[in-house]
Amino acid sequence: MVDLILDHARRDPGQSLGVIAFGSHHADDIEEGLRRRLSAENGHTLDEFFAVARGEPFFVKNIERVQGDERDVIILSVGYHKAGNGTLPYRFGPLNQEGGERRLNVAITRARSRVHLVAGFSHHDMDPGRSASEGVELLRQYLEFAASGGTEMGGSLSDEPLNAFELNIMRQLERRGVPVTPQYGVAGYRLDFACGHPEQPGRMVLAIEADGAAYHSTPTARDRDRLRQQVLEGLGWRFHRIWSTEWFRDPEGQADLAYEAWRKAVDLADVHDVPVVVESADDEDVVDEGVTPVAESPGRGPRHLVTPGFPITEYSQRQLVALAEWVLSDTLLRTDEDLLRELRQELGFKRGGSRINAALLAAIGIARSRRKCDPSGEKVEDGN
Repeated sequence: MVDLILDHARRDPGQSLGVIAFGSHHADDIEEGLRRRLSAENGHTLDEFFAVARGEPFFVKNIERVQGDERDVIILSVGYHKAGNGTLPYRFGPLNQEGGERRLNVAITRARSRVHLVAGFSHHDMDPGRSASEGVELLRQYLEFAASGGTEMGGSLSDEPLNAFELNIMRQLERRGVPVTPQYGVAGYRLDFACGHPEQPGRMVLAIEADGAAYHSTPTARDRDRLRQQVLEGLGWRFHRIWSTEWFRDPEGQADLAYEAWRKAVDLADVHDVPVVVESADDEDVVDEGVTPVAESPGRGPRHLVTPGFPITEYSQRQLVALAEWVLSDTLLRTDEDLLRELRQELGFKRGGSRINAALLAAIGIARSRRKCDPSGEKVEDGN
């Protein structure tokens, strides 16, 4: 780990760097090893790279301390290892605990440019059925993904044939011009359908899941209805659900709704390609204590109870969507940039970075979609 850090500092000092260790003791060991090496080598030539005052300073953190931190390059150090007899103890610290999958999701999405994964074992050493922890299973899948160089996420297909319900969905989407790939993903974690960008081949913008065979084979309702969607949305996907009962009742109408969800996902993806004008490029959740959001505004009802002053990661998507719907309820015309500015003010942020803007843009897209589906302005509950 120390060699990797110093190699980056010497070869690519213009790119910011962060190290995420899966355990707190391992993080301490890395910091101590780096300190000793720098002291022994009298490496003053690297002082500028490791300076605390640097715009995005180097850090070493354990997986529980990483929240909004983003760097150009992230080194993930798993830190756990096999026992002397060659077996792998299933003691993965925070990943074994409830919410471990969310910590892993945060850790693997902190890099803007690239991730280096360091581990003393591979996915072949892990038994998919041994642990009930979602975090441990997602670690196994991530190791498999990394071992493939990311190629398996390029739309690899399962050997399982599509059933009549799934074939009907795919044909309806293709008939409407949607580039759709069935059974997208890696073994053990496949989407029913991934829909691509019409002008950027290989870029997926929408996940569509149906309550077919894969849905009913998932062990718990929480996994089926909540966790998969939360993980996908946390990774930047837009998500749409197709219910078989609704499809059989009105296949054309449901296909149209899926098409509209895809179009909105494409629009949102295009928005993310355009730099958003913000007060600062800093991505920290800086709260302006002088901002007092109003409780009511002309043309709107009472403000949805979303308490300002917390980091963006503390708000659920449901809360952000509800706030966006409240702002839109006065029916005034606004651009997404106007809405971003107003939502940031309502939540008490005096600046917005990529993480804040991404969460708010996703909420804006959902809120606009709901208002378009229901011109009366009444809130439309989602199907989950």
